[in-house]
Amino acid sequence: MMLSEIPLGRRLRYSLAGLVGGAVAIALPDVSESGFTALSTVLLGDWSILAASSLPLVGAAVGWRLAAWDALLRERIRRLEGGASELAVASQVDRLTGLGTRQALASLGRPSRGALLLIDLDRFKYVNDTLGHAAGDALLVAVAERLRRAAGEEAQLFRHGADEFAVVLPKVTQRAVAEFVCLEIEHALAQPFELAHGRVLAGVSIGATLMTAQDKDISSALHRADLALYGAKEVFGPSHAFHDEKLACEVMEALELERDLSRGFVDGEFYLEYQPIVAVENGDVRSLEALLRWHHPRRGLITPDVFIPLAEKTGIIQVIGKWVVQQACAAAATWPAPTGVSVNVSGDQFKDPYFVTHILDCLVETGLAPERLTIEVTEAVFSIDIDLVCRCLAELRSGGVRIALDDFGTGFSSINNLRLFPLDELKIDRSFACQMLETSQGAKLVDLMHKLSETFQISTTIEGIETKNQLDFIKLLGIGEAQGFLFSKPFAAAEALGYLQARLPRPVASATP
Repeated sequence: MMLSEIPLGRRLRYSLAGLVGGAVAIALPDVSESGFTALSTVLLGDWSILAASSLPLVGAAVGWRLAAWDALLRERIRRLEGGASELAVASQVDRLTGLGTRQALASLGRPSRGALLLIDLDRFKYVNDTLGHAAGDALLVAVAERLRRAAGEEAQLFRHGADEFAVVLPKVTQRAVAEFVCLEIEHALAQPFELAHGRVLAGVSIGATLMTAQDKDISSALHRADLALYGAKEVFGPSHAFHDEKLACEVMEALELERDLSRGFVDGEFYLEYQPIVAVENGDVRSLEALLRWHHPRRGLITPDVFIPLAEKTGIIQVIGKWVVQQACAAAATWPAPTGVSVNVSGDQFKDPYFVTHILDCLVETGLAPERLTIEVTEAVFSIDIDLVCRCLAELRSGGVRIALDDFGTGFSSINNLRLFPLDELKIDRSFACQMLETSQGAKLVDLMHKLSETFQISTTIEGIETKNQLDFIKLLGIGEAQGFLFSKPFAAAEALGYLQARLPRPVASATP
């Protein structure tokens, strides 16, 4: 603030106050002549009288300056107050989308009725990672615009997180109406987004709940919607779920299991079992497949189809997967050669830049020959970056490690993927073993998959062989290896060496002369 902008009246008041103050300072020695003045005369000499006479003028000048400082201080306070007000407004509106913020949603207070929808974009991270943050921002802006149209004029919209939105429908009191809005939103967001960076598809999951007067605040409804959203995410594709007690219990149980994964791994609740893979022609054990198990202290044995997806979702699959490879290699190194070990690998493990290095290091550390290790992948890896997966598998294969495609026939197979992937073995899923003796179609499918593997010059293994008739049939087809309860159920790691030693060919005793 310029000095010329200070009101004249304020400057005169401060100057007058300084002038009066200076005059009072001159008069003070008369009150205490024997004390203060005498001391001043001794110390300062005669010029002190002249200096004292100028005090009123000095006081007036100081007052004039104080007026400027006071005006400057007032101006700064005003700006700070204005800035605080702007910050308060900014905290209520998301700058990117123009929607309300999380703080604005929290400030709605205690709801009396209405519906709350919590919306999550399923592919936002993929867009950010592949096209960049600018594309991600453009997608969020486009999503916000479609939400405005789909939710209706009376809806209150908020950006609740990086890729999460909330919609409050204040007049909706029936689930059917809220579900209709959910379907409208799903349809609106399912259409491709034409961005400057290219065409983008964004999946959506919605968790919904009705708000009531019993809710103490909006956070109660948010908690219910969040649980419902967790359930909706378990469904493939655009989906929505409404909160109910059964769903809430299932979600809480799943969340508890997710938390127990890390604790259980640290506490040693995970272990490996092994199941043999045998030669169909003569029954020789070619290798053992390492099977991961989790014995929960309260829930008992939890199957891989339950905990593996949770481990992939939480990211702990990276740690567990490395442990499995190390344990399996160490165990196989104690087995009689050339018996090998097969290890299942999750698609998410390929995202680890040290995935290949870790496997090769385990071989060196344990002394296991590379050709005795088989890495098994499922067709789910086709949904990962195919170039990345191919590079990793090719690097492992060049190091001597064998590669097998597990559960063949249950995923989204394609001849092109089989041609691209560097494979040594095709494992036909156990479900086909059950069908091949029941229908002619099942038998033809198994024969077709075996011929397909022969075309690509890779070996064939079929899982789930449980009867002698099944074994005779696959032997007739010419399938090389099999796995199943007919040969052995999975057994503990401590039993593996004894199992293999018992099946070693015994030397023929030489005839005595």
